[in-house]
Amino acid sequence: MKVETEPEKPRSQQKDARQTKESAHPRAGERLRVALIGCGAISQQLHLPILGGHEGIQLAALVDRDLERARILAKGYKVGEVYATAEELSAERIDAVVIATPPFHHAPCSMEMMRRGIHVLVEKPMAIKYDDAVAMARTAQEHGVILAVGFFRRLLPSMRLLKSLVNSNWLGRPVGFEAEGGGFYTWAAATLGNMRKESAGGGALIDFGSHLLDLLNYLFPGDGEVLAYHDNARGGIEADCELRLRLYDGQRPIDGTVHVARTRKLGNLVRVICENGTLEFQVTERYRIAVRPNHLKLTDGVSGEARDYFLQAGWSNEKESSWYETVRTEIDDWIQAIRTGCQPQLSGESALPMMKVMEECYLQRQPVAEPWVEEGLSALHASAAHGADGVSANGKARRVLVTGATGFIGSRVAEMLALGKGWDVRALVHNPGSAARLARLPVEMVQGELTSKDDAARLVKDCDAVVHCAIGTEWGNRRKIFDVTVGGTRTLGEAALGAGVKRFIHISTMSVHGNDSAITGMLDDTSPVRPAKGSEYGESKASAEEAIQRLVAKGLSATIFRPARVYGPFSRIFITRPIEGLAEGRFRLVGNPDVPANMLYVDNLVHAMILALQAPDSAVKGEAFILCDSEEMTWREFYEFFASGLGLPSPPCAGPKESSKSNGSRLRALAFWRWPGVWLRGLKEIVTASEFRDFGKKIIQTHPVGTAPRWLLTHVPGMEHLARRLVGADGSLPLYRRPSEPENPDIVVMGSAGVRINSDKARRLLKYTPLVARERALELTLEWIKYARLV
Repeated sequence: MKVETEPEKPRSQQKDARQTKESAHPRAGERLRVALIGCGAISQQLHLPILGGHEGIQLAALVDRDLERARILAKGYKVGEVYATAEELSAERIDAVVIATPPFHHAPCSMEMMRRGIHVLVEKPMAIKYDDAVAMARTAQEHGVILAVGFFRRLLPSMRLLKSLVNSNWLGRPVGFEAEGGGFYTWAAATLGNMRKESAGGGALIDFGSHLLDLLNYLFPGDGEVLAYHDNARGGIEADCELRLRLYDGQRPIDGTVHVARTRKLGNLVRVICENGTLEFQVTERYRIAVRPNHLKLTDGVSGEARDYFLQAGWSNEKESSWYETVRTEIDDWIQAIRTGCQPQLSGESALPMMKVMEECYLQRQPVAEPWVEEGLSALHASAAHGADGVSANGKARRVLVTGATGFIGSRVAEMLALGKGWDVRALVHNPGSAARLARLPVEMVQGELTSKDDAARLVKDCDAVVHCAIGTEWGNRRKIFDVTVGGTRTLGEAALGAGVKRFIHISTMSVHGNDSAITGMLDDTSPVRPAKGSEYGESKASAEEAIQRLVAKGLSATIFRPARVYGPFSRIFITRPIEGLAEGRFRLVGNPDVPANMLYVDNLVHAMILALQAPDSAVKGEAFILCDSEEMTWREFYEFFASGLGLPSPPCAGPKESSKSNGSRLRALAFWRWPGVWLRGLKEIVTASEFRDFGKKIIQTHPVGTAPRWLLTHVPGMEHLARRLVGADGSLPLYRRPSEPENPDIVVMGSAGVRINSDKARRLLKYTPLVARERALELTLEWIKYARLV
């Protein structure tokens, strides 16, 4: 795609432009003076180490709004200048900039730098609007500077090989393509910038999707045509999306699909379907691609079976290197373009076609079908006609603070309130990297610490209600667990009382009544609060309840819920881990599998909480409700349903020895530091590894680092023999014995003593009935499991 420039300028301006262009290319032998704009995670992990160690670069300045962070990094990398904004950079002292700021900042910052005659390498996406991207490419042309975009994967040896094979028609002509990428989002973000439309421009598509689309454009250059686009944005930015796209092999159209996700398990690949087979590039594989010929099988000489196969293809004599070297290729491409005046491989102009595709996607967006979202909402809307909505008497929406809003229960609370009727949701986010599901919604996302009185006061300001789902998660650190679960609850409750919040919903747990592997009989609202001694979860929740009841005595209208085992889409404890374990042979039922499992579908819990938000004080103030689905299921029945629906073996029961090991696995994991034997075995495994031996050899052979080790091994009697013995490399003959009972520390176990739960109090005082029936709840969860590709 060519960028049209503006009409010819007057001669005086032409002269200035020529002078800028000539001065923009450093003389041979001079190091390029580079400023890094944005010192966040990607800069700290990749840009700073590469720029700081590059022989052709002088890292001259760091720019970041967090000046303290920038100064610390500048000191470590010996960078002379630190600025809060890019406007402070001087073109007389800087030749080029790397821009690694939030996407909304890319276009204005890039164009400002280029107008000053400064070369730019900008992280993807180059802009959040196509017109801005075009303006960036035009600005680079007008001012004679180089604009590159950080699509380094285009330069990977494996991707270059894939393009060559596609161009050669080695497996026949390409007839289609598939691309997919992403997973459950875990990027260690410090802020919510990547989760807000105004700063990120979009969600999964513009983030990781831009990489996939760029690779497809590299394989099939030219403008693409969007055939259909669906995503799950509901007032926010998309977490998952699906795209049907038409590209061209010359003049011949090729259709394919692109899937990108932040809340699903997808493969990270680009697959080209050819007439005689497929060529597959894995995003994390830098050197090889998979080749799968069509309709060919080979006979296994041992088993006699006819089996499918694939081949791995790579360039001959391609040396493998570190990830730093891989990403440095985009820096080298950019520097070479600056020095020669030629366009880089990763030019801004080359990124324009897929910028246009992304914009067209957002313009013709259609919703993804998510029945596990819709059905509970539909039932909630029906109940709203009977007073379960959040509209106040004056017709205004009520504002509710949801804490723990990125967790399993908190996210669904925020979703049902925000997409229901009349609730204005403020969502507390502790870890921005976990907010992908929440960011889809029309909610106000805020950051803060529950243990801070100032933050708590800010969070509850102007709120009519609070739904408190947050807990401490530093398992194994009892003090931190209690600081957040107990201290944070007290601080938030006090702030809510002071701010005149009308209703406070506190999520507790059935575990306040004891360890469910031991308690039997019937639990109801009269059962004593008696958490198991030593249980951080049960004891901290019981103490949090005490703090709430003390605030109730002071006037806080608070209600406590003690849910049973809450399951549904996105449940990690009772769905994700067990189902993955079941598929991998790591799942076991312990104890009697035919006792009640006490499951509660998440939408039913949220429905009960919404009823409590609307109920009069006389019905709910100071009350505690224990809640469980009324249609009882055993552990065996529960997991057998999913096993059958997924075509997996029935859930096995653990034997006595395995059960004993499994029950103690969590305690052992928390106390690993007490096991010197484990540490010694782990250390031995490291030092006897071939990689460690190669590392040691390199140390000994390197001057002057290896001087002392060489002297010790040569001059101290017995030192070499002792070293070999310590690492198990003393020349003794190795033995291999197949383990009779392979240890698997990742076994997932489920089971209980089989207590029964009576939820009559909720039915009586809240007029509660389950929103979603048991069979449908199971079916919806199964649909989500398949959609999320857990198996």
